[in-house]
Amino acid sequence: MHRRAWLPILLLIAIAGVIAGCTASDPGAGASGDQKKPEGTAAQASFPRTIKHMKGETVIKERPVKIAAPYLSFVDDLVVLDEIPVAAQGMAMMSSFPNLQKKLDGKPVIDLGKEVSMERLLASQPDLIIASDDMADKYEQLSQIAPTVIFPYNEDWKGTLQLIAGAIGKEEKAAAFLADFDRKAKEYKAKLASRSGETVLFAMYGGKEFITFNEQRVADFYKELGLKPVPGNEKGGSLSLETLSTMNPDHIFIVNNYATPIKKGVKETLKDNTIWNGMKAPKSNQVYYIEDTSILGPMPLGKMIAIEEVMKAMGNR
Repeated sequence: MHRRAWLPILLLIAIAGVIAGCTASDPGAGASGDQKKPEGTAAQASFPRTIKHMKGETVIKERPVKIAAPYLSFVDDLVVLDEIPVAAQGMAMMSSFPNLQKKLDGKPVIDLGKEVSMERLLASQPDLIIASDDMADKYEQLSQIAPTVIFPYNEDWKGTLQLIAGAIGKEEKAAAFLADFDRKAKEYKAKLASRSGETVLFAMYGGKEFITFNEQRVADFYKELGLKPVPGNEKGGSLSLETLSTMNPDHIFIVNNYATPIKKGVKETLKDNTIWNGMKAPKSNQVYYIEDTSILGPMPLGKMIAIEEVMKAMGNR
């Protein structure tokens, strides 16, 4: 699977993010997230607005109500901003993102497919299309369907949330979410201070190797929460069980890998493995299994869930 299905992390790690300076001009205040146009709100007064993005500038005449997200990661951003997209990529894959799925359950979202269907996108009749840079070559085609902005895929999930918020008049909502995240991260960091000398590894298991992640991908765990990375694994990559045993981290988080799921589950598969059972984390009952893949992606809801999962797992003393 490639980046169109979001999971750059699920295929063998680390697609470098494209970094671009995209800013929203004339930002306005937040607005209600329902499917009716707000009346007399600050957000309404701030439209039309001109949004700078990777393919130039797009004028958005009024606050969009029917927003299409032909990129899975951006669906998470919209949900955090209290916007349910009219159409979205990857709805059939939502079982790997259970927390996002809960937000979308029962909502009439058109599935654009794993590979985005332009026909379904056209049929959804969006007011605005928010696409990623991997659809930059289709910008003219997308713009014929609806006003379109192209934002970069990168690890700066906070910046991406602000870009999307600026396009739809939800700046205040984004600011509130980020403030809540920062507050929780500081609180959790203080509570986890007693663990700061213990090494922590985040990985997926594919049956033969453990897939680990570069520092930027997991920066929220180490920088925000003050956790200690495993020396020698700064760039991430694939680790054999034997190599992992030499690193011997104090804590291991195993994240669901739907690209190559383990039929019996990782815990059951490794329970009788001598090398695994000889490591510190399994011996100390400090291996934690997480089903929601989004904790490792540049997705704001996923990041919030991630720090809460870490706190729940490690904050017991």
